[in-house]
Amino acid sequence: MKPEKAQNQNIMKKYILPILYMAIVSACSNKAEKSSMESKEGLTKKVETITVSYQNAPQALTLPAELHAFEKAGMNARVQGYVNQVRVDIGDKVSKGAVLVKIEAPEVQAAYAEARSEVESARADYMSSKDVFERLVKASGKPGTVSESDLIKAKNNAMADSTRLVAADYTARAKQQLLDYLTIRAPFNGVITQRNTDPGNLVGGNNGVPLLVIENNQKLRLKVPVPEALTGSSIAEDAVTFKVDPFPGTLFKADFYRRARSIDPETRTEMWEFVVNNQKSELNAGLFAEVQLNIQRTGGSIWVPHSAVLTTLRRKAVGKVVEGKLKWVKVKTGMKNQGTVEVFGALDTGDRILLQPNEEMTEGMPIN
Repeated sequence: MKPEKAQNQNIMKKYILPILYMAIVSACSNKAEKSSMESKEGLTKKVETITVSYQNAPQALTLPAELHAFEKAGMNARVQGYVNQVRVDIGDKVSKGAVLVKIEAPEVQAAYAEARSEVESARADYMSSKDVFERLVKASGKPGTVSESDLIKAKNNAMADSTRLVAADYTARAKQQLLDYLTIRAPFNGVITQRNTDPGNLVGGNNGVPLLVIENNQKLRLKVPVPEALTGSSIAEDAVTFKVDPFPGTLFKADFYRRARSIDPETRTEMWEFVVNNQKSELNAGLFAEVQLNIQRTGGSIWVPHSAVLTTLRRKAVGKVVEGKLKWVKVKTGMKNQGTVEVFGALDTGDRILLQPNEEMTEGMPIN
C-alpha cells in the first residue's frame, strides 16, 4: 500500500467517521423527539374535557304505571242461603245503598221471629212484675199491710225481668242484623264490574269468590312504582301527565295523592299514588300508563353526558383531571335523561373530567 493512501485512510478513521456518526445519532434523536412531541400533541387534541357542577333543575322521567279504581269492593253473602234476586249486571251504575242482591234463608227469618217473640214475652213479664212491685210500694204506706220481705222479693223479680228483657232485646237485634244481611246493598256510588252468581245459587259458603264486584271509577288511582334510587327525590310539581294506549296522543293529568314510604323487597320500588278525575268515565281501571314524572334531588346533583362514564365489567368511573394528570374516580349512576346521566362519587363543582374516556387511558397519564 502506498504511503499516501494509508495516510488518507487514517485521517478518515480519526476525524471523518466520528463526525459522521455524531451527525447520524443527532438526526435520529431529533426525529424521535419530534415524533414524541407530535404524539403528545396528537393525544392532547383528541382529549376533550368538561367542567361539572351541581344542577337542581327538574328532570323529566318516563315510568310505567297502572290505573286502579279509587274504591273497590267484593260483595259476599254473610249468611248462608239461596239467591232470590240479582238486580244488577256488569256495567250497571249504582248509587250508595241501592239493593243489589236478595237472599232467602228461612232459618234466619224463623230465628228472628223467635227472638221477637222472646222480647214480647220478656216485656210482658217485666211489666207484670213491675206492676206488682209498684202496688206493693204503694200499699206499704200503711203500717202492717206489706212485709219487708215481700217488698224486697217483688223488687228483685222486677229487676230480674228487666234484665231478661234487655237480653232478649239484644238477641233480637242480632237476629235483625242477620236478617239485614239477606239484602246486599251498594257500599258506595260505582259501577258493577263482575257478576258471579244467579238466582237459585246457594251462597255464603266462604268459597272466596264474591257475588258481585263494585268499583268507584269516578276517581282513579294512578299507581307508579318508583325505583329505589329515585325515592330520595321530590316531585317538582304536584301534578303529572300520562298517556294510555286506547287514547294515543292524548295527555291526561293526575294530582299527587300519597306515597307508600316503604320499599317493596321484591321489586325494590316505592309506590307513589296520584288521583285522576274521571267524571267523564273515559278511562278504565286496569289500564297500563306511561307517566311523565318531573322530579329533582334535594340540594341538586351532578349530571354528565353518557359518554363521560366509562363502564366496564369491573367498574363505572369517570376520568378526573387532577394537576394535569388523569385520575379514575369510581361513580354510581342514578337518573338518566336526554343523553345525560346522574353520577355520585368523589366529584365536586368545578372538577374537570374527560368527555370520552376509554380503557386504554392509564392512571396518571398527562392531560392538558
